[in-house]
Amino acid sequence: MLSNFDQALRFDAFMHKALYDPQEGYYARGDRIFGAQGDFTTAPELTPLFGAAIGQAIASLLPLCGGKIYEFGAGTGQLACDILLTCGEQVSEYCIVDVSGGLKATQAERLQHQLPAATAEKVRWLSMLPDVLEGVVIGNEVLDATPVRRFKLEKGNVLESWAVPGEPGWIEEWRQADPAFEAKVLALKTEHGPWPEGYTSETAEQSEGLVSTLTERLQGVALMIDYGYHEGLYYHPSRTQGTLRATRKHVAHDNFLSTPGEQDLTAHVNFSAIYRAIVASGGQLEGYVNQAGFLLGNGILALAKNLPHWADPVKGARARQGLNTLLAESDMGEQFKVIAWSRGIDLEGNPFIDAFVEHDRSGEL
Repeated sequence: MLSNFDQALRFDAFMHKALYDPQEGYYARGDRIFGAQGDFTTAPELTPLFGAAIGQAIASLLPLCGGKIYEFGAGTGQLACDILLTCGEQVSEYCIVDVSGGLKATQAERLQHQLPAATAEKVRWLSMLPDVLEGVVIGNEVLDATPVRRFKLEKGNVLESWAVPGEPGWIEEWRQADPAFEAKVLALKTEHGPWPEGYTSETAEQSEGLVSTLTERLQGVALMIDYGYHEGLYYHPSRTQGTLRATRKHVAHDNFLSTPGEQDLTAHVNFSAIYRAIVASGGQLEGYVNQAGFLLGNGILALAKNLPHWADPVKGARARQGLNTLLAESDMGEQFKVIAWSRGIDLEGNPFIDAFVEHDRSGEL
C-alpha cells in the first residue's frame, strides 16, 4: 500500500503511482495479481486458443516486417508462449516491453517451460520503448490500465477529482477543473449530452499519448485488444458514473482510493479517441471489430477442434467453457474490441485484414 506520498495528487497522478510505483505499485506485486488466487483473469489465462488465434492472424505479417514482434504488458507470458507455439518459426525476435519488471521472472520461467529452447531464446526484454518499432506490435489489456482524469458536472461547473491524504487513508476531493480540461469536457457534453446533474466520467489522455507514440515509431502493424466502446456509447447520458473500476479478488467496486497498490484500477477504452490518435500520428486504420468477430475470423473454432483433449469429458469441458467466455456476446466476445493499424507498410491483399473486413465495425468510430 502506498505510504511514501503525503501531498494531494490529481487522480491520474494518483492512479499512476498506485499502479506503477516501482516499490509499492500494484504491478510490482508480480504474478500474484493473476488467476483464481489473484484479482482477475485475462484471456490468455483462460485458454491457449486465444494466443493461437492471434498467432494465426499475424503469421502473414511477419515476413513483411522482419519477423519481429513487440508485446506490451505481457502479463504472465502466456500470450507470448501461445503465439510462439503457433508461428514461432517465422519469428526472428519476440520483444517484451514492460515498464514493470515484477513479472519478468514469471514470464521467463513460463517461456522456458512451455517452449522449445531455440524458440525461447528468441525472447528479449526491453525496459524502454525503442525509437523504431519495426514489426508487429501487440497489446492485450494495456490501454485500460493507463491513468485517467476523472470529471464531474455540478451546477454547470466542471470539477476534477483529486486524491488528498487523510486519516486513515486517501480522500477524494473535487476541485474546479483547469480551463483547458473544462473546455474539453464541455465539448464532449455538447456532442454527447445532455448529461444529468452529477454526471461523472473520465478521459484518457495518456492512452491516446501512448498510441500516438507507438504510431509515430511504427514501421509495421499494431494490434490492440481491450474492453471499451466507441465515443457515443462511452459518454452516453445513461452512463452517469463513467467506466472506472477498482478490482480486488475478482470483485469490482468503486472505492478507487482504498488500499492503493493492492487493487487494480482500470477504465474502459474510448476507441474513437484511439482512432483519432492513430490518424493524427500518420497511421492507417486496418480494422476494428469485436473480439468474437476477430477470433472467429482467424479460425479459433478449427483450432479448438484440433485440441487433443477437446473430446475429453473434463479437460474438454474446461476448454469449451474458456472458448465460450472468449466468444459470448454477453461476455468478452462483445465487451472486448480489436483495433489494428499500420504505418509504413502496404497490407493490400494480405489475409490479416480478412477478419476485419468480414466483421467490420470501423463505421462506429
